[in-house]
Amino acid sequence: MWSLFQALAVPKCRITPRNSEEVALTLAKIVANSCRFAVLGGGTSPFAGVSHADGGITIDLELLNSVNLIETPNGNAVEVGGGTTWAELYWFLDPLNLSAAGTRNSLTGVVGSILGGGISFFSQRHGWSCDNVISFEAVLANSTIVQASEHTNPDLFWALKGGGNNFGIVTGAIFETFHQPPSWYTFQRWDMRALESVLHRLTQVAHHMPSEVQMLATTLGWSVHLQEFAISERLVATSPPYLPQTLPVRNAGIGAEATRLEEYIYVKATLEMAQKMDRMNADGFFNYFGSTTVKSGADINMKIASIFFDEVEGIKNAPGIQIYIVYNPITVPAMQQMSKRGGNALGLRPQDGPLTIININLHWSEEGDTERMRLFMRRMISRIESTAKKDGVHHPYIFLNHCFEEQLPLESYGWENIARLHAVRDSVDPRRVFHTLQPGHHKLGRVGP
Repeated sequence: MWSLFQALAVPKCRITPRNSEEVALTLAKIVANSCRFAVLGGGTSPFAGVSHADGGITIDLELLNSVNLIETPNGNAVEVGGGTTWAELYWFLDPLNLSAAGTRNSLTGVVGSILGGGISFFSQRHGWSCDNVISFEAVLANSTIVQASEHTNPDLFWALKGGGNNFGIVTGAIFETFHQPPSWYTFQRWDMRALESVLHRLTQVAHHMPSEVQMLATTLGWSVHLQEFAISERLVATSPPYLPQTLPVRNAGIGAEATRLEEYIYVKATLEMAQKMDRMNADGFFNYFGSTTVKSGADINMKIASIFFDEVEGIKNAPGIQIYIVYNPITVPAMQQMSKRGGNALGLRPQDGPLTIININLHWSEEGDTERMRLFMRRMISRIESTAKKDGVHHPYIFLNHCFEEQLPLESYGWENIARLHAVRDSVDPRRVFHTLQPGHHKLGRVGP
C-alpha cells in the first residue's frame, strides 16, 4: 500500500482470485454474508478503505495481470487483466514502440485510473485513459460476468469511463494502442522571480499547444531541502521542444530577467517517464490529494499561487512534509477526444476549454498532524473555488482520481450525466451492493440539483 491510511488497515482476510470466475464466486459469498469488502488493483489511492478493507475482505486482483497484444479491425490493441498496473503495461509495449493512453505514474492500477478518468502523457492527441478503452469485462453485483463496449451494454460501458467503483468489479479491458517511440522529456526549475512569466507561458500553451508537445505540467511546491518555494515545468514532446533559458521578471523594469536554475533533457520510453513521476510520490507517508478546476488564465493561476503561499505557512514545519500543486492544462483537442465511442461520464465539453486542473499533493509522516493537514486541504480548495467563482473562471469539474475525500466529484459531472449514472446503477446493482458493502471511495449521491 502506498499511503499509510491504506497500509495501516487490517483486513480480516485477503483473497487473490485467479480469474473472473473466481472473482464472481468470491463476490457471491461476500454478498450472501453481507461482508464489507474492497478491491485492490494498484493500491495508490490515499483514501482509507478504497482498496484495503479494514476489518473486511480485500479482493486482491494481483494475479489478474495478464497483458496480450491482439488484432482489431482498426489495428493493434492490448488486452489487460483487472489487476494490471501501468508499469506492467508500459513494460510490455515500450519494446514494440507502442504505447497506450495510461496515467503518468507507473504503479497506478490500470482499472482504477480508468474508473476516475485518467490523465495521460498523451492526452493532447489521444484523450484520457478512459477514452481509449474498447471494451470492459466486469463482474456485476449478482456475480454475472458481462462484456461492455460501445455496442454491447453501452450504458455500462459509458458509466465505467469515469463513474468510479459504483457498478461492478472490472476484471479486464481492451485498449487502443498507438505508435510511440521514446519521447523527449524535459524538466526546468526557475528562479521564483519568473513565477508570473512561467504561469503566463502555461496559459499560452493551454490555449495553443505547440504541435510537438504532448504534455505540459507546471509544479509549484515548498522545497524542504531548499527551504523555499520552487516553480518547475515538465514537458513531454515528440521532438526537441522550445525551452527558454531566461524569462522576464514582470513588473521589475525593462530588461529584468530570471534564469532557469536547473534543466534536464532526456529521451525516454513511457515506462521511464512514468517512473520519474513516481519519485514525486514516495511511499510510507500519510497522504491527501485535492483537486479543483478553473478556466485557463494567467490571473487565476497567480491568485492560486498566492493562496498556496499563504496556506503553506501553517504546515511547512510538519515532520516529513511534502506539499506541492500541479497545474494540468486540459486543452480543447484533448476534450474533443472525449466523445470517442459514445463519450465518457465526466461532463467535460470542448466549448468550455481550455481548462486547468489544479491537483494538490500533500504528505507527512506523523499521524498526529492529520487534522492540521485536513484543515489545510479544506482551506486550499475552498479559497481557490471562492476566488475562481468571484472572477468568473470557476469550472465545476472535480477530477475523481485526485480529489480530496471530502469532495463530491461525481456530482460535478452535470445533472444529466448524474441521472444517467443513477439509471445505470439501478440497472446493474439494484440492491446497492457496491454502495453499501464496498464503502471505500466516492459513491453516487443526489439525483437532482
